[in-house]
Amino acid sequence: MVNPAPTQQPLGGRESGVSTQGSPTGRQSISLVLIGAGPRALMLLERLLAHRDPATHLRVDLVDPYPFGAGRIWRAGQSPLLRLNSTARDVTIFADADATLGRPATTGPSLAEWVAAVRGGELSTVSPLDIELERELFTLAPDDFPSRRLHQAYLEWATRRLLDALPAAVTVTTHEDTVVRVESPGEGGGERVHLASGSVLAADGVVYLVGHTETQPTRAEAGLATAARAAGLTYHRPAYTADEDYSDLLPGEDVIVRGLGLAAVDLVVLLAQGRGGRFVPVAGHELLPASKATLRYVPSGREPRLLLGSRRGVPYRSKSLQSLDHALAAPEVFTAERLAAAAAAGEVWDFDQDAWPLIATELHLAHYRELFHAHPERTRGTWERTREVILSSAWDSPALRGHLLQAAPEDIDRFHVSEWDRPLERLAVATRGELDSLLTEHIRTDLLQHRHQAHSASLAVFHAVLGVHVALAGAPSSLWNRRSREVSLPTTWQSYASYLTSGPPPERLEQLLALVEAGVVGFLGPELKVELSPDGRSFRAHSPAVAQSTTARALVDAWLPRTDPEASSNPALADLAATAALAGRRIDVDPATAQVRAASGGVLPRRWALGAATSTPDAGAFSRPGVNALPFRTTDAAAASILAGLAALRPAPSGQAPAASLAPTSLPTALETA
Repeated sequence: MVNPAPTQQPLGGRESGVSTQGSPTGRQSISLVLIGAGPRALMLLERLLAHRDPATHLRVDLVDPYPFGAGRIWRAGQSPLLRLNSTARDVTIFADADATLGRPATTGPSLAEWVAAVRGGELSTVSPLDIELERELFTLAPDDFPSRRLHQAYLEWATRRLLDALPAAVTVTTHEDTVVRVESPGEGGGERVHLASGSVLAADGVVYLVGHTETQPTRAEAGLATAARAAGLTYHRPAYTADEDYSDLLPGEDVIVRGLGLAAVDLVVLLAQGRGGRFVPVAGHELLPASKATLRYVPSGREPRLLLGSRRGVPYRSKSLQSLDHALAAPEVFTAERLAAAAAAGEVWDFDQDAWPLIATELHLAHYRELFHAHPERTRGTWERTREVILSSAWDSPALRGHLLQAAPEDIDRFHVSEWDRPLERLAVATRGELDSLLTEHIRTDLLQHRHQAHSASLAVFHAVLGVHVALAGAPSSLWNRRSREVSLPTTWQSYASYLTSGPPPERLEQLLALVEAGVVGFLGPELKVELSPDGRSFRAHSPAVAQSTTARALVDAWLPRTDPEASSNPALADLAATAALAGRRIDVDPATAQVRAASGGVLPRRWALGAATSTPDAGAFSRPGVNALPFRTTDAAAASILAGLAALRPAPSGQAPAASLAPTSLPTALETA
C-alpha cells in the first residue's frame, strides 16, 4: 500500500520554540519522539500526561505514515468486511478508574458504550460516517463483532478527546512520515531522528511503538518466489491480508493456502464475500441473529477454490459468547508469586520443563472447576476428588487421562491441553473429502463449545490462558534460560495462547462451514508441506494425515510476517536492531520499564520500546473493560520510566535544583479480575 505523502500537524499546547535546556517560561523541558502512532501511542500519550510533572513542558512528536490513533491496522481505508475478533462490549482504549496504575486514568466509554452514546446523541463522531458505516453503528449490538472501520471511528474520537484536553505546557505534533534512523550524538546529547522526507527531529528520548511489520523474504520464501516466476506460477508470501493484491488468484482455480489463523480467515472473507458472494440463512433460521444462524453460501462465480492447511490443520478456536456460571478462581499453581520467588532464589527455568507442566495443570483446573460447579449433571464423582487428581498427577500422565474420562463422560465436555492443541495428531484418512467431513464436525463441535452457555467451561480456559499470559509478562527475564526467552515464550507459548484465545468470531466459522458445503473451501490437513512438483509446473501440498496429495498453480502463505527486527522492512526497527540487544528475533527490553537493552551491555538510556517486536509477551494495544488490563499497566510503567529516566538525564534550568525523578513503576504480575 502506498504511504501518504509526508505531512506534519501541531495538535495541541500553546507553547512553542522549546529549547533543549528548558522552555522559554523557565520550565524544565522534555521532548519525545514516538515512532508509530497507533492505539498504543494513544495509550502512552495519555499515561505520559498523567505522570508529567506540571512544571515540566512536554513536547511529543508522533511519526507514522498513517493517522494518529488508528494507525495502519485500524485505518478507515480498508474493506468493510474485515472485523475485530472481539465483541463491542469487550473493547476499550480507556483504563478503568480502579486500575492499578501509578497515576489516575483518563476514563472513557468502551466501544459498545460509545456506539450507544453516539446513537443517543450524547456524543458525535469526528468524521462523517458513510452510509454503510452509519448502518452498522445503528444496528450493532454489544455482543456483535464490529468492523475495523467502526473501531477506527471510535479511536478517532478518543484521539480527538485527548488532544482537545491537552494542557498548555504540552505540545503534540504528528508527522505523516517514516523514521529511517535514529542517531545518538554522544554524552549529554539527545537523539536525532531522521525522517524519510529529509526532516530531522531532535528529542531527549525515543519510544518505538511500531507493532508488527513486514520483513525481508526468508531464504525459503525467496526460493519459492523465484521458482514461481520462472514457471509462471502464483506465489504470495506472508503479508498483511488487507494490504495485499490478490487479483491474480483467478476464479475457479485451486489455491493452496498455508495457514488457518486470522490472516487466513481474512483471506477467505476477501476472496468470497469480497468478490460478490453472499451468505444467507438456511430456511427456518431467518429470524436468528447472524452469529447463531445456520448459513448457506451463494457464490458469485468469481471465487477461487481455497484449499487450507497448517501445522495444526484446523482453524483457531472460536471466540466465546458465554459467561461464567461460577466465579473465576485465582490461579493455584502457576502464579505470579511463584515466578517471582523462583527468580528471587536465583533459579533459571526452562519453559517446557519447568513452566509448562504448571500451566497445563492450571488450565485443567480452570476447565473442570467450571464444569463441576456450573454443570454437575454432566460430571461423575466430586470436584474435590478431580481437583486432587489434577494436582497430584503429571499433566500428560495416563492416570490423569483415565480419571478425566470418568469425570466427564461426554467427549464435548473434556479438556486436555495437548488434545485441544493438536486435535488431528493421530488422524489418518485417504482423501480430502474425508478430511472435509471430519473438519466440518470439528468446527461444529467447537462452535457448540464456545457459543452455548451449557459449555461455559471453555470460557474458563480462555480466562485461565489470559491469567497465565499476564504472569509470564510480569516475570523477571532473569528467570528464563536462553531457549525459553528466544523460542518458547515468543513462539511456542504465543502460538498456543493465540490458538485458544485469539480466534475468529463464531460467525466466521459458521461461514467457513457454508463455504465448505458450497465447494469454495476445502482442507489439506495438519503438518502441511509444500514444494514444487517434480516437473516444476505446479506446487504440491501433502499432509502425513491425508494419503491424497494436492497440486495447484497458486500458493498463498496466509500468516503475519515473522517478527524479526534485523530483517524488518521498517527502517527504524532495523536501525534499532543494530545497536539493541536481541532476545531471539525480538528487541530485548527490561520487562519492568520497557527500556531497550544495549547490545554492548546495560541499557540505551534514551530509548524505550513496546509491542510485538519486543521480548516482553505482547498484550495488544487495547483490552476489555473492567479487568485491570495488562496493556494499560505495561504502558503506565513505561510512561513512568520514560519521564523519570529523561528527567534524570537533563540538566536543570539555571538557578534551579535538579528535577526529582519519579520511581519507575514495576509491571503488575497478576490479573485481578476476569
